[in-house]
Amino acid sequence: MERNLARLSVAADRVQADLRQTTSQPWTCSVDSDYVLSVTNGVVTERLQLESEVEDEDWFAPAEASTDELGAGLDADADELLATEVVEALRGLGVTWPICAQHRRVMGACGGWWYCEGEPYHDVAEVGSLPGQQVASST
Repeated sequence: MERNLARLSVAADRVQADLRQTTSQPWTCSVDSDYVLSVTNGVVTERLQLESEVEDEDWFAPAEASTDELGAGLDADADELLATEVVEALRGLGVTWPICAQHRRVMGACGGWWYCEGEPYHDVAEVGSLPGQQVASST
């Protein structure tokens, strides 16, 4: 199943909101029609090619899903993809983000949620809702 570009763009906006909320730079995240993610602060830019197909279709878009469940699953897929790839793009620019303020560990994203694998493991926030006081970045 091909990923919807509009859905990916909305997910990029959610990750961008998290990035701006938790850093002091005006980062932008966008996806073009060729599935290329661009992450920039106006000075430096990193571009990454995104996979155009839903990676785990059985999980995110099961055949028996209702329309609402399908939409939620595809939103979670888009959030997970964009969050993970923005973290990777920032790493390419020498920025480590997002860091759990409690455990000082880089967070991951799964199913539309930011999480920390510190002891104890915990979900931090939905993608698009990271609280600035709980997250840090380093260069």
